[in-house]
Amino acid sequence: MRAFSKPKNPAMTAPSKAIDKLRRSIDVIDDEMHDLLMRRVKIVEKIGALKDSAPGALFIRPEREAKILRRLVSRHKGSFPAAVVARIWRELLASTTRLQGPFSVAVNAPEKSVGYWDMARDHYGSATRMSLHRLANPVLNAVLNGSVTVGVLPMPAEDDADPWWPKLIGAGENLPRVIARVPFIENGNGRFEDLSALAIARTQPGETGDDVTLFAVEATVGFSRGGIQEAFITAGLPANTIAVWSESRKATSHLHLIEIAAYIQPDDDRIATVADAHGEHIIRITNLGGYAVPIGRDFSGEA
Repeated sequence: MRAFSKPKNPAMTAPSKAIDKLRRSIDVIDDEMHDLLMRRVKIVEKIGALKDSAPGALFIRPEREAKILRRLVSRHKGSFPAAVVARIWRELLASTTRLQGPFSVAVNAPEKSVGYWDMARDHYGSATRMSLHRLANPVLNAVLNGSVTVGVLPMPAEDDADPWWPKLIGAGENLPRVIARVPFIENGNGRFEDLSALAIARTQPGETGDDVTLFAVEATVGFSRGGIQEAFITAGLPANTIAVWSESRKATSHLHLIEIAAYIQPDDDRIATVADAHGEHIIRITNLGGYAVPIGRDFSGEA
């Protein structure tokens, strides 16, 4: 009887066998990554339990998140895009934040500006409960009354007819403060990369080592923005004016929104120095919070 040899499987050539072996290695790595993820979640849950036992403890830590992302991007190597690494971790950070307590976001996205919703979703996670508002006031009120944790609002501009930032002026622990700027990771491929927003919450942001602090300065009409900037510079606080606003043309004072490229505590003595030196012109200075400087498109700090 004639013997027949079994035909070779063309799919199992030497390159195919090598590919199959590499894919099995990827499966092993995927399992290891998943195990580490579950281990990380258990640690986060322990942290959340400890925070619950501390009265007044807060579970949103934008400064901690910024430090994590900067560290990962700075150590990243290889052809895999660093922006994608950061995007993965933003989703992870948002998800673990939700494990520690109630967490939701209200977004002010004016008409024909859905990019603000996209930025908020990218930053605070695809599974986070979010609400969309065409006006800023509902967002501010939702954060103030505690019905949401974070509000996302368009970056203030000089020509805003009814700016939202003056509504943050005041004293008290429960007043919202700026805590972050989004997007934190600049992405040149983003459809709305030219848009920027600020996030607010009822907490004061912490220091990251590369920060911007925002102040509202109420000054008499005769005190120019140049005069205000010079007053801060003299106190060792180089300031830049973002916007100036007044309630009406007959107002006796203007509100100046300024930014300082440093982390400044609300009770910093230099702020009191500015107010005291120009008491005839400056009515009050309010710390509105601040944010960690976003990572630039080239990850060197430059957009």
